[in-house]
Amino acid sequence: MFADRLSPLLSKAVVRAVVIAALTLFVGSALLTPKLNPVTRGSVLGAENAGIVWGELVQWRVAMMQAHNEQDAWPQDIQKHAPPIGNPQLRVTSPKPYVLQADIAQNPELGKLAGTQVLVQLQPGTTTWSCRPGRPPIPAGYLPINCLEGRADDFMPLPPSERDPFEGLRRLIYWCAGIFVAGAVVWVARHPLLGPAQLQPARLRRTPLARLPRLDRLLGWTGRRESTLLAADIRLVDWRRAVLCAQPGAADGAAGLVRALAERVSARSQPSTGWALPGQVFEWQFPPDLPVSLDRCLVFVPTPGVDEATVLRQLRAAQTGSDVLLVLGEHSVDAPQPLLRAHGDDRANLHVVVDSASQTEWLVGGEALQVLLRLLAAQLRITRISPYQTRGGVTREGSFFGRAQLLARVVSREPANYLVVGGRQLGKSSLLKAVQRRLQGHPHTVCHYVSLRDHRLAPRMALQFGLPANTPLEAIVDHLQAQYEGKRLVLLIDEADLFFRDESAHGYVQLSTLRALSEEGRCWFMLAGFWDLYATAVLDYQSPLRNFGEVLAIGGLERAACRELATEPLRKLRLGFASDTLVEKLVDASGQRANLVAILCQECLEALQPGERAIEPRHLAQALGSQAVQDALAGWGRLSHDDAACRLDRIVVYHTAQAGHSSLLALSHLLQSHGIAGDAQALRQSLARLQLAYVLRKHEAEYRFAIPLLQDQFEPAEVELLLHQELAVLARGAMRI
Repeated sequence: MFADRLSPLLSKAVVRAVVIAALTLFVGSALLTPKLNPVTRGSVLGAENAGIVWGELVQWRVAMMQAHNEQDAWPQDIQKHAPPIGNPQLRVTSPKPYVLQADIAQNPELGKLAGTQVLVQLQPGTTTWSCRPGRPPIPAGYLPINCLEGRADDFMPLPPSERDPFEGLRRLIYWCAGIFVAGAVVWVARHPLLGPAQLQPARLRRTPLARLPRLDRLLGWTGRRESTLLAADIRLVDWRRAVLCAQPGAADGAAGLVRALAERVSARSQPSTGWALPGQVFEWQFPPDLPVSLDRCLVFVPTPGVDEATVLRQLRAAQTGSDVLLVLGEHSVDAPQPLLRAHGDDRANLHVVVDSASQTEWLVGGEALQVLLRLLAAQLRITRISPYQTRGGVTREGSFFGRAQLLARVVSREPANYLVVGGRQLGKSSLLKAVQRRLQGHPHTVCHYVSLRDHRLAPRMALQFGLPANTPLEAIVDHLQAQYEGKRLVLLIDEADLFFRDESAHGYVQLSTLRALSEEGRCWFMLAGFWDLYATAVLDYQSPLRNFGEVLAIGGLERAACRELATEPLRKLRLGFASDTLVEKLVDASGQRANLVAILCQECLEALQPGERAIEPRHLAQALGSQAVQDALAGWGRLSHDDAACRLDRIVVYHTAQAGHSSLLALSHLLQSHGIAGDAQALRQSLARLQLAYVLRKHEAEYRFAIPLLQDQFEPAEVELLLHQELAVLARGAMRI
């Protein structure tokens, strides 16, 4: 095993040594033995043989001058006047009068002069010769200093820079500079830390935490820190804090790292003692708006250098109850911890291993919460952190969808009284808590939420605000006004049906007080309940609640909001539906009832097998037939405290299930056919109660089921039996009366 790891390291070291040796040999030979260097050899040989070439050409010029003087004209055949030269290196011709074309031989010993051409021209009537490079041209650096170009149109003057005698040295300097630059680029590109950061800056977010200090120094030395962080979309302040947390000798140590991670997800962190784990343990409290059902968790930082087998053994022995435990491990490509990683991937436990690269992404990435959610979803059963709230009012803002128009009517207007009516689990409490969240921190309004468990409103409010239980309502409001002087007071009173029922039986004493407080402008109320609230506010003409405030009926959720409720929480966990058609089918089956959408999605998550990331038709089919859905649809048979009213409700529902729809006239005929004198007013109240409970929905003059799933609950044979039984009992009761 050791030899296998050592072999790549040796190979890299050998390659690096060979490259350095080759570069040193190249530069050294260029300076000390230029004839042996492939780059400088041509220049050196050319410089050594330039004198021979030009000496031979001078002899040709002298010979041509003599021939011209003897013939008083340029000779037709210059070869007759060729000078005697031993081992000539030039082939000289005359393409036109007064011009000599010298082609230098292809001799490797001539260096850069080999195979080139030079043209010389005699100015007629003078002894002045000019020259210029031919084709291929002789390198300009080998032309004599006194080789002047003529002024004829077919000659171009040579610039002075081309006659630089130090051209060879300059070329050597250029070569060395090029090699240095190329070496620097290769070093940066091939450096295991700098290379990925420069070529793909986004990978900087997933760099193991322990590498950050060294990488930060390298980026500083190269002057690339700010530009690289900008390309990677990393804030400099986040980068510096991450580097500080990664320092081996950091003052805060593990506590500083845990505190930095907690702040990135808005969690409150505090040490937790009494653990036998080899390291430090902390407790995190998450904010209520976390998009998953996780209020708190434990964070464990193993002591550096502790063997992972020891850590794993202690983790398995630790008793963490139902708490999720985040393990900040050192797992990375530099320090692999396969045992600990495999333990985290086991969904049977509640341990989540946060590897080193994920810690860096958590600290410097723009979406720390998404990193946490991704790790939770990958290493825990989804149902443990399900983002769907299926019980009680929605308290997390991330789980609240829709109701935009209702919220706007309440929050965007001047303070007023509102009566929120609707069946159980339709979203009344969620709406009140959403109003409370939106009014929280308002500069001119203070809002309090009160949930009643019985009919005693004043004692419940008094105890909640730290007053004696026998404090009357007026004194409670006076206390709140004094505490929040200058602010408007809004009280949200939930689950108020028992209170209204008691008030109806005792002459509406406290309701009269509420109305008086509101009319005096001392306090505004938002009351939520079901049938008793509706009956008190709408059906009872003598009630103080009549015209007390605007009635807000809670029904189905907007269709677009249902889609968001079904898909957005899953998307944050990198889950989803296999197709949009499945989402539409789920929304249709739920009748757009908010809590039923959440329950169906929760059951779909329960049906997912390990490793599955998409909800398929079989998962939805299993959810539609689950016991949780059946339980959520139950309870419609006891919507009132009056047994006769409940029996009439059941007759209406069974008749609707049997016929597919119902109406006031059809129900009246049904009762009469069984010898029951139909009370139209009682039937109207029953239909209103069932609509309010979101069991039935009225379309023109017909009533149908608001939730398609509810229709599917009834077997035709069972419905007929149940309907006849209820009618028989109702008929016997009518006969006794």
